[in-house]
Amino acid sequence: MSKKSQTWNFKIANPANFIAFLKKIKLVDKSVPLEIEGSSLFAKARTPDKSLIKYVCVDVDDILEGEMPPKRLKIGILEIGKLIDVFKYFGPEEELNFVVESQPYEGELIATSIKFQSRTLNIFIKCADISLLAYVDDTIQRNIHSTEGSELSFEISKETFQKISSLTGIESNSEELLKFDLHESGVTVRGNSFQYQIIEGRTPTGFTEPKVYTFYKNQFSFIDQENSEIHFHDNRILVKSTESDSVIAIGLVEV
Repeated sequence: MSKKSQTWNFKIANPANFIAFLKKIKLVDKSVPLEIEGSSLFAKARTPDKSLIKYVCVDVDDILEGEMPPKRLKIGILEIGKLIDVFKYFGPEEELNFVVESQPYEGELIATSIKFQSRTLNIFIKCADISLLAYVDDTIQRNIHSTEGSELSFEISKETFQKISSLTGIESNSEELLKFDLHESGVTVRGNSFQYQIIEGRTPTGFTEPKVYTFYKNQFSFIDQENSEIHFHDNRILVKSTESDSVIAIGLVEV
């Protein structure tokens, strides 16, 4: 491939899906690279202290139409929130295009600018330098998000997630702890101000003895509230959605 810049023209087939994808990433970090490879649009985000890593992937055909790049395309976004706000300037009846300017670099394509374009309006966004953004290597992400070697696991519904989220609002101190207590009669979630039995009358998969897994309450807000599987490792809790290709790992707190 020559060093000349290349332009990729996409039609945004479903703005709502694009916005939903971006909001999942924004929960963790506002500045991330978006990546397109093959049939996938994905992003990996982490907190500054690396105690939490999230991966979200969608089928690119659910969002974009057009010729896909032959190599991985990385699009550095400095403000996910501002990217989401762009959509409010376009009406639902307008055909909206997404134009990416890129340069080849070390076997990949790096976006230099993006443009949202309708018949009457163009909005230009300069891409962030990928080297200045927090980036999670593919191998690290796969290892961190692997369910292999988990000690215990169970399924959790989005309704249960919503109730836990509501209960955590009782407490105002973000440094307070949230504990998953796995015992003979089920699973109980405990905060300083509440105790909620989310599974009753059956033990989690892999149960051999009672155990308590603890993380900071404020990290719960980074989890997508979807039907999911929860896997407990000796150093992290893994929440893997069964509704979408989304997974998050949260480091445990030693107490």
